[in-house]
Amino acid sequence: MTDSLFPLMNRRSLFTSAAAAASAALLDNHAEAREVEELTQLADTGSPRTMDIRGRVRNYVRFPHLDMESKGNFLAGLYVWRLQELEKTAAVRAAEVLKAAGIEDDPNMPMADAVAALEADPVIAMTGRARHSHQKLKYQMLQTEYYKMADPFLEEMERADNMHGHRLELNPTMHIPEYTAHEIHSMPGGYVGDDFAGHMYHAGTDLGAYVDVNYHDRVHVTMARNATIPEDGKVRRILDIGTSIGQFATSMKRRFPDAEVWGIDIGAPMVRYAHMKALDMGQEVNFAQRLAEDSGFPDDHFDIVTSNLLFHEVTTQASKDIIKEVGRVLRPGGTFSATDQNNPPVTAHNKFTLWYNYRWNHEDWYMDWHDVDFPGEMRKSGFKVTKNKGSLLASNYIAIKT
Repeated sequence: MTDSLFPLMNRRSLFTSAAAAASAALLDNHAEAREVEELTQLADTGSPRTMDIRGRVRNYVRFPHLDMESKGNFLAGLYVWRLQELEKTAAVRAAEVLKAAGIEDDPNMPMADAVAALEADPVIAMTGRARHSHQKLKYQMLQTEYYKMADPFLEEMERADNMHGHRLELNPTMHIPEYTAHEIHSMPGGYVGDDFAGHMYHAGTDLGAYVDVNYHDRVHVTMARNATIPEDGKVRRILDIGTSIGQFATSMKRRFPDAEVWGIDIGAPMVRYAHMKALDMGQEVNFAQRLAEDSGFPDDHFDIVTSNLLFHEVTTQASKDIIKEVGRVLRPGGTFSATDQNNPPVTAHNKFTLWYNYRWNHEDWYMDWHDVDFPGEMRKSGFKVTKNKGSLLASNYIAIKT
């Protein structure tokens, strides 16, 4: 590739941290920074962790050896470079391709037309390939390294399983719906098929989407702060659906320490890891292997239901069923805070990127996600819904059960 193809690319930024920009976006004043510092101190509660052989950075266990940490740092730097440089260059290139072809970048352009117009361009194609290859390399490295030390890591989880075991519910004989078994985000085994799914998800997100942004769960702490609470102020029970490794659930427990908090997920490895992580942090949160659309809780039971990045990983029907189930388990006046209700792509490049992730990065339900009328479905399930004009790290809509 010649330099003329990359007018905006600064190759020296490959290992430049995104910390300054992320901190400005998430921690915009000293008071909030101090609050996050206070919330993320490690509690002395008799941690179940035994694989912290290289110590910790506050409440985060470091990778077990320097080679793994070095590989992780390289992959994190590669992600930041792609996001800050390559993706921007591809967006500019897309505008040039459309202009040269005499195509107007119409928000109503069908996705198939956007793909046909852009997929042959080498810069745009290489950007997609870089996105896909980063995911593959990241999870290949993590899976390989965890399996090198499988026995002590599995023993650590088993030890955690038996600590306050009444707060962990596993259902090994439950039916696993086919749609939940896909390898979302190219993670080997997905959320249900690998014993180290929780470990890979946690490390993988910190080497990708959350690079320099979510250290010590800062993103989830902010989302918990932004979650809408009932108008009467009563918060006794909270449910986090699709909890994965429990970051939103534990952050809600931090905000409401006297509330009974549950996190549910179809992935047994995910809730096992979530339970271990919560114990390590001194957070008394209950985790259960259950379906979001069939939670098993009583009617009108919870004051708040939350979810983060769940709906783009389920089918259209599952989204509708989940919203209906949330309406059932929330009490009148209860609130639903879900952070990934869809916003339709408005540029040809956005549409191409969405399609590429769907096709190559195992974002298997992206197209379904964009077909769901979230406010309409919530209204059908008994919610009063208004557009949320608040923080970026909050639900798109304020949903209150009537």
